[in-house]
Amino acid sequence: MYKIKLVSIIIIIEVLIIITLLFVFMRNWRIISPETYKIKTTSSDLIYSPDNSKPFTGKMKDTLNNKLIAEFEVVNGIKQGEFSLFTFDGNFAIHGFMNKNKNNGTWKYFYDSGELECSGDFDNDTPVSRWTWFYKNGTIKSTGHYTNGEPDGRWIKYNEEGITILIINYCRGEVVSQIQIDPFVRA
Repeated sequence: MYKIKLVSIIIIIEVLIIITLLFVFMRNWRIISPETYKIKTTSSDLIYSPDNSKPFTGKMKDTLNNKLIAEFEVVNGIKQGEFSLFTFDGNFAIHGFMNKNKNNGTWKYFYDSGELECSGDFDNDTPVSRWTWFYKNGTIKSTGHYTNGEPDGRWIKYNEEGITILIINYCRGEVVSQIQIDPFVRA
C-alpha cells in the first residue's frame, strides 16, 4: 500500500512539473500568423523582407493560382537573375532571366507536358530578334523577327510536317504582304 501511494505521489509531481513547464513555454510563446512571413511588395515593384524594414535579397519561391510554382532571384528588392515557372509535376512552364524587374535575354515557354513551345529574346521587357514556336512533336510551327516589340520582316508558318503554309512580310508591325501556300499542291 505504501508503494502504491509513493508511485501515485511521484506521478502527480511529474504531471505538475509537466504542466508548469507547458505553462511557462506557452506564456513565452509568440503566436505568429502566416502573414508575418509573407514578402511585401510596394507600388514601386520593390520586394521587402517580412518585417518590411529593408528590400529583400535572396531566392523566392511561391505558387501562382495554385497551378504553377515560381522561383526567382531578388537583389535589393528587385527581380534580378534567373526566373522560372514550374508545373506541379516539375516541368518547366517558363524559363528566362530578369534585369531590374524586366524580362531580358532568352526566354523559353513550354507546353504543360514539358515540350518547348516557343523561344525568343527580350530586351527591357520588349520582344526582340528571332522568335520560334514549335509543335509538341518538336517541328517548327512558325518563326519570325521582332524589332522594338513589333513583328518585322519575313514570318513563316509551317504545318506539323514542317511544310511552309504561310509567309507574311511585316514592316514595323504592319502586314505588307502574305502568301498562303497549299501544302498539297505540287509544282
